[in-house]
Amino acid sequence: MTTAPESVCVLCGEPATDALEPPRRTLARGPDPGDPSYSVTVILPDIALCAEHSLEVRQGKRLVGWCDQQQCRTYGALGEPSACGDAYTKLAPGNRS
Repeated sequence: MTTAPESVCVLCGEPATDALEPPRRTLARGPDPGDPSYSVTVILPDIALCAEHSLEVRQGKRLVGWCDQQQCRTYGALGEPSACGDAYTKLAPGNRS
């Protein structure tokens, strides 16, 4: 998928040439008396990447993380500090990105 020209790579800030679909995240699952299949799933925005980082992520050489703090909610390199100071965490088990 190609991104809009104004998009920038979440890892380096260079112009993005590709966008990857992140895994869906199930935030809550539990018993609901009215619906036993109850769960809350979050669909995150596509991950904008430059050509170099897109290749590295697809090959598993680099991982993208997500900061879910209200003031951030951004992607970055897994384990690196986000703008709020919290580390970017793994998106989901079996992470494709």
